Amino acid sequence: MEPALLRAARAYDPDYVVLLNTTIGQRERAAPGTVLPNLDGRVVDGEERVRLLEQVSDTQCDDPAGERARQTVAEACSPYRRQGHGMAEERLVSLGLGDAAAPLTPLSAIPHMAGGPYLTAPPRWGGALGVMVAAQCGIFDEPELGDPPVLDERERQHLLEWLLSDDSRPAGGPPEALLGHLLALFRDGDDPLRAGTAFQRTTYGLGQVSFGHRPRNHVTFVIGDGAADFAAAYARKLMYGDGWWLPSELSPCGTDTKAERMRLLLQNAAVTRSAYRNGRVTVCTVSAGAEAVAATVEALRTPAVLLVSFTGASQRQLYEKAVVSGDLGFPRDGAMSYALEADLDHPVAIPAAADEDGTVTMLSPTPAPDISDSQLRESPELTWQVEVRPESPGAPTGRGLDGSHLLTPGTDPYLTWVRSGRYGTRFESHRYDFVAAGTPRLSRLARPKLRELSLRQWADCLAGQQEKSVRLSDAGRRAEVLATLLGGREQLAATFAGPLLPVLRGFLSDRPATPERYPGGEGVVLHAAGTNDAGYEGYLTFDGMKSFDPREDENALAADVDSMVTARMLIRGIIVNCEVCGRVNFISLDLAGRTITCPRCQASNPLTSTRWRQPLSGPTWYFDLHPVARDLLRDNGEVPLQLAHHLRSRARRYTDSAELELCNGSGSALVELDLPAYADGQVIVAEAKSSRTLGNRPPKEAKKKVEAADILQADQLIFATTETAWEGSSLSAIRNAVRHHRWTSGEPPAIRIITALGLNTCQDQRMNYQDDQLSPW
Repeated sequence: MEPALLRAARAYDPDYVVLLNTTIGQRERAAPGTVLPNLDGRVVDGEERVRLLEQVSDTQCDDPAGERARQTVAEACSPYRRQGHGMAEERLVSLGLGDAAAPLTPLSAIPHMAGGPYLTAPPRWGGALGVMVAAQCGIFDEPELGDPPVLDERERQHLLEWLLSDDSRPAGGPPEALLGHLLALFRDGDDPLRAGTAFQRTTYGLGQVSFGHRPRNHVTFVIGDGAADFAAAYARKLMYGDGWWLPSELSPCGTDTKAERMRLLLQNAAVTRSAYRNGRVTVCTVSAGAEAVAATVEALRTPAVLLVSFTGASQRQLYEKAVVSGDLGFPRDGAMSYALEADLDHPVAIPAAADEDGTVTMLSPTPAPDISDSQLRESPELTWQVEVRPESPGAPTGRGLDGSHLLTPGTDPYLTWVRSGRYGTRFESHRYDFVAAGTPRLSRLARPKLRELSLRQWADCLAGQQEKSVRLSDAGRRAEVLATLLGGREQLAATFAGPLLPVLRGFLSDRPATPERYPGGEGVVLHAAGTNDAGYEGYLTFDGMKSFDPREDENALAADVDSMVTARMLIRGIIVNCEVCGRVNFISLDLAGRTITCPRCQASNPLTSTRWRQPLSGPTWYFDLHPVARDLLRDNGEVPLQLAHHLRSRARRYTDSAELELCNGSGSALVELDLPAYADGQVIVAEAKSSRTLGNRPPKEAKKKVEAADILQADQLIFATTETAWEGSSLSAIRNAVRHHRWTSGEPPAIRIITALGLNTCQDQRMNYQDDQLSPW
């Protein structure tokens, strides 16, 4: 299976991954003479072979290689499947002549289906143009072994204009001769110039939709003569509307008339528009070499006709900026699919409850997923897919998560088929539990109770399918406590990654003497009474906090202090001594009254000037930092929060989790995940350090992070540090671990190297694990 095509399938994430079962007759027609019938141990030939093939023509062929490829795709995707009796059962695995269509709906089951005229590829058109026409408009009849179409130059030009346009027919209408080639039979009185395509006959009531960001004015040319080149270009066209296949017979390279015409056609169709609209034309390949890609880029950058530029840049400069070589990309975000136009995007309010992990569980079933189109409703065989999309970023979608995890506890797993779809939870429209005869139509529709997993719960469910588990680490527990105080992880990250960070660090002290830690009188140092390893804690006045604040804006600081005092992240109080034991202690405002109780000896002390000494007019206000925040800062727990803040600032949709531990089946921790995140449809596993190295054994640490990224099917693996650079040994360890690991998805995630985290000089780069090169992210 070509990795590029596996990436495309994984990004599209289909409801069903099926093997098209071919018959003996189909194989013989596609490749005459290759089927060798065997009768009683002898190979049959001549007229006897012809008669025997006619008798077994409709017999389906075994296809072990095809089934292996199907399983590879299914394992990389999340088709409808459920666990039963210790193994996974897929909803639909094959289609072929005579197979039942369910759960798919045959075209014949849709009443009032419009007739012709429709454009269809002639069944005997072969070659690159024949394949491109079939991909553009579909084909009604079973294809036969044929030759490239015989067209005059004008017809060929019109055909290419149509194939390289977004419209369903060439500009100005196709010539009559071309219609004669492509039109299926149609009714008298139909206007052939208004012909749709054969594909459009299968999309009644449907429209193409996408969610997320998709670049505008982007075109992808896939060059090469291989089947994988065509398939990759076709996948780009179906998913993003921008993929065009350029086999060698349509190459713009060269100085002959044919190449010059092709270059002009491609520039008119795509390059000029993209260049003048700040778009991008990417040339890539599956089978061709780098030299062929470079030659195509150079040909497309060379203007065939000079145009007037209104930007101040020459046309050549605009083309050079727009046309680039690149890799075949298939992002999940922005991929298109079909949906019922009349029933798209219905907002529904369903009562739900959230648990402490953030998983949201429906308290009532989904509404009946009925459809609006009266003609479609007339079909008793019609089934459809229902997708429930949460408003929040939610948990990652797809990635092989078993659909049973998305049902609320107690829901019948056989009510309907459920899966984790591309943008949300999907389920089949009809019930498959007991449905009595005569049950009304709406009552036959499935109404499951679903749940939206938190990122942590999702990771635990996915790891559980591999006999592992996920739990909060000690550092993660501290972060969760503080997130609860501040109102969420976004507020927590903003607090510890913003200008307040040096203020919060000002509360830490590894020195026992106040003059050494606070020479300007910013605060005092007290013994911590065994509450942490250092043994000493700092307490700051408001003026002391001002000295640590880089903003030099006391109004902004006052507002932040008020917010943190309200959240009980900071505690306002006084520092007094005890007349009995002599200890100096911080007493919160809530506990300071006419008398105070010493927290060490429990003696009651009248609150008089001898307790605070100076100034005589009254005690000075000091502030204490929450002990969990102190412990988090002392263990550099702010670094993952700085990384979270950095990632959130670059994403449109973002959610993350506190630090997790990935554990084996016995519950022993295997590796810590400093920052699991989900940003713009991509799963991120990140390591965040305050040093230049991955520890004493970088190869071992890098290997553990790589294995964790594979288990969670991460799209990005990040190594971030607050230092200005990583040590070369750590970078080499990362590269080697990524290169030598056998990735479940077939290829590694993007490797992201971040340095100077939290500084204005922060560098965010992509690592090429093949050659160690770093480039801007």
